[in-house]
Amino acid sequence: MSSASPEADVARKVSATEVERVPSHGQWDGAAIRSTSLEPQSKWESIKMYPKAIACFLSIPQWRQDYGYLYQGQYVVSANWQLAFTAASMIGLVVGGALTGVISQRFGQKICILGGHLITIGGVFLQWFSIGNMGMFFAGKLLTGIPLGIFVTSAPVYCSEVAPQPLRGAMVAAVNFSLVVGQLLGYGVMRETQTMEGPNAYRILFAVQWGFAAVGLAFLYFIPESPTRLIARGKIDAGRRSLSILYDASATHLEEMVERIQLNLASLEEGSAGSLKECFNKANRMRTAVAVSVFFIQACSGISWVLGYMGYFMQLGGLGGGQVFDITVGICGAMAVGNMVSWPLVDRMGRRGLILAGLLFCTVSMLLIAVLGCFPEKGRPVLLAQVAFMAVWGFMYQGSIGSVGYTLITEVPTSSLRNLTQSLGTIVNGLSNCIWSFSMPYMVNPDQANMKGKVAFIFFGILVVCDVFVFFYYPETKGRSFEEIDELYAMGVPPRKFSKTVLEPAVLRGKGEDA
Repeated sequence: MSSASPEADVARKVSATEVERVPSHGQWDGAAIRSTSLEPQSKWESIKMYPKAIACFLSIPQWRQDYGYLYQGQYVVSANWQLAFTAASMIGLVVGGALTGVISQRFGQKICILGGHLITIGGVFLQWFSIGNMGMFFAGKLLTGIPLGIFVTSAPVYCSEVAPQPLRGAMVAAVNFSLVVGQLLGYGVMRETQTMEGPNAYRILFAVQWGFAAVGLAFLYFIPESPTRLIARGKIDAGRRSLSILYDASATHLEEMVERIQLNLASLEEGSAGSLKECFNKANRMRTAVAVSVFFIQACSGISWVLGYMGYFMQLGGLGGGQVFDITVGICGAMAVGNMVSWPLVDRMGRRGLILAGLLFCTVSMLLIAVLGCFPEKGRPVLLAQVAFMAVWGFMYQGSIGSVGYTLITEVPTSSLRNLTQSLGTIVNGLSNCIWSFSMPYMVNPDQANMKGKVAFIFFGILVVCDVFVFFYYPETKGRSFEEIDELYAMGVPPRKFSKTVLEPAVLRGKGEDA
């Protein structure tokens, strides 16, 4: 999400590419980079003076002019409104994820996805016509945050349930690719529009979301509901029709697939669709913790800094706007490639192996970035080395926890709790990103902690703890059916030993017979 980042709209994804350079009486890393002619007087004024650290669309001068006010010679946007806009997206993400977990259990995932597209259209409508109206723009941000929570919750689960087992890992891992592509499209649109005169300099960024919604609605009619969800709700015939659309199979084979799904659901109490309380009972609490930890690790591994602040970081280091834009696009390109590399590797190295290896590379990258930050006097060479390790981090992040994490979070929960667990993960993702969104400006702004590259020490420490947790508690689910994963957990097999444990077919047959 991301990362998933909590911001669904394209404008929120684009890193800052503009910092006004004016004569100054203060220097940071040899660059006279300032937002006003005076030193900030408070934390709130600091946020006002460094709007690029809050939301990327604030880097568009026309947007600041339409929504802001003159402050010592330039247009700025109230810090309270900036924080409100960030909060709106976070709240929307959490609400969307929570609602999807409940609604999809009862009505299926298609209705949730349909609702997400319709809400997107409404939210963008409010943003488009909100010129200068802060309340309307806030409402638009809130509405466009809800669909992100819906899509992040429903899409991975849907893919895991309709994909053939040999393709399940790659197909679910590819879900995050759409977020990366969205970021790249956002950069491209921003490059072409930010110098326009008038509201279209930023409104076109909003309108791009209408295009995504239109494409999604056009394809939604042809997408069948998840057979697993239908059969779980007792709609056997509908589930069979859905399977016939998804698979070119004979009637006999279709019946076998229906029986397998029923067997997978047979361990549940008849008529039960799972409950939130069950996610935390003795049998499921560790599975819930592992699944939810995926989104926590994504949010706390450094994505909020690398993706949201790398442009600002490079500008404070003295790089020009054009260089910053090109480097930012290059790093996002590396992330996209990393995501694609994970597709074949997820079933060769496995989920656990790929996530652990990627996180170890991310950990080392953050350490090197932080250590290099201790030598600011070296100037540009150190900055470029840090940027290079950011690219390594981005590639490895998207090649592991950023993409494969989506696969694992859909495979670890039991079938009856998959939607609810994904919903809990989305909520944790939103809350975690909320913390970083509000704390990051105070870490990086020159008048506050001014940590520069040393902020990576924080993420390094967090990643070390995450590496240990992944090693002991992340299972290898490669090549396992959902029934086998359930049985391994029921047998109490340590997660790190899943790959070495052989299940006899009789064990699973016996489970079905007992049910």
